[in-house]
Amino acid sequence: MGAALSEWTQKSSTTAIAVVAAGEIRDANARFHLLDGGGEAWRWLNGPHARVRYGTLSELIRSEAATLAPVPYLSRFERARQVIEVRLERLAPGEAVALVHDVTGELRRQRELQRDREALLHEERMHAMGVLASGVAHDLNHVLNVIALRVATLRADPALQGARRTLEVLGRVVGDAARIVARLQDLARKRRDRPSDPLDLAAVLTGAIEMARSEADLAGVRIEASVPPLPLVRGSAAELAHVFGSLLLHAREQMPEGGVVRVRAREERGKVCVTITDKGPGMHEEQLSHLFDPFSGSGETALGLSVAWGVMARLGGSLTASSRRGEGTTFTLNFPLAAPQRREPPRRITGEVPSRRILIVDDEADNLDVLREVLELEGQEVEAARSGPEALAAFDGGGRFDLVLCDVGMPEMSGWHVAREIQRIAPGTPVWMLTGWANEIGERDPRREFVRGVLAKPLDLDQLRALLHGPLPASPPPPPESAMHH
Repeated sequence: MGAALSEWTQKSSTTAIAVVAAGEIRDANARFHLLDGGGEAWRWLNGPHARVRYGTLSELIRSEAATLAPVPYLSRFERARQVIEVRLERLAPGEAVALVHDVTGELRRQRELQRDREALLHEERMHAMGVLASGVAHDLNHVLNVIALRVATLRADPALQGARRTLEVLGRVVGDAARIVARLQDLARKRRDRPSDPLDLAAVLTGAIEMARSEADLAGVRIEASVPPLPLVRGSAAELAHVFGSLLLHAREQMPEGGVVRVRAREERGKVCVTITDKGPGMHEEQLSHLFDPFSGSGETALGLSVAWGVMARLGGSLTASSRRGEGTTFTLNFPLAAPQRREPPRRITGEVPSRRILIVDDEADNLDVLREVLELEGQEVEAARSGPEALAAFDGGGRFDLVLCDVGMPEMSGWHVAREIQRIAPGTPVWMLTGWANEIGERDPRREFVRGVLAKPLDLDQLRALLHGPLPASPPPPPESAMHH
């Protein structure tokens, strides 16, 4: 048994073994001598001695053995991303044995497992927050819709021409509020619309850098940028300016004593890649795993990073972060390329709006009343229903309508159910959903089978007028009988 142990001690390819006596390495196996070779200094992986450095493994073992208590000693050290676990045990006064294991692979697997767990928890937290944010966004859009349409009716009143400028300002404020609500839906990760316009990302990024430079200069932070001409991507200039602004703000806040932020952009493998790197203190793995949670930090930065993550996900791109203590943080953004889009010249709307018989369905009296007023101002014949059953009763009584505008979230029957029943009673009737959840309803949503389209609250009056002008789209083929009774 002694011979076998001695052979293992000398030939082990995974365990380094050494004996320390009187402050010197007296005996060591081949694996120990391999780790004892030159290279960077060894440092504590964590703990209160982070600044202590050992030039060689021999120096590390001699120094740690000199202060060895009677109890076993176990610590981890790192050199050039290689991590070892050192166990020291006293054999006799002034003598100890050291067992050294390379745990780099094991630690990497543990970190990957931890990242996977954190990613799952992050998605669960964001799902819960998404449900809350989605509900809040829907309710706010309902309120904004009433305000926007009421402002429109006031602007149409000849007696209020003197207040026209004030009403125009109110209209713009409502539009700004609607865009803020859309950002709330970004936080919820539930927006389904993807901007289709090709975008000059280099121009947006350069503009965001110039905007950030003034405050960065005051804080002693220098922004070094390399932004060559880039292929077009798809996105919203305003949203991506906000994304870059949030990342640059985070980078600046990581260096309260000043420093350098480096911004690089390039095209690679069919995408555009942007990196933003600071020279701050960096983050631990646990901090990094919570970085994009909206309330993981304090102030504007945490919420801004969360919204930025949601914007990039919705655009079909990605936003990731990498960091190590003492080495700063790097954000990496990947954007899919956009093929230039052929555009047809917009058709001008001319002539009078044709009068149609329109049914509007909404359980909210304020929304119903003001939408009726707006449509009547446009010369339409309007009938209103406060619920799904009331709307269907209008059809059951023989009524027919040129257009139906129906809310989605209603008691008794949802708007989708109402649309399906209308197609059963009066096939081909154009039905449009009018909802505060419009941005969360994808183009391929199967619920769209019985409707022509989805209009967002607050209602865009130009979009409504475009719908009222000219002939309505041709009726789609009737859905299969099985779907009608589903």
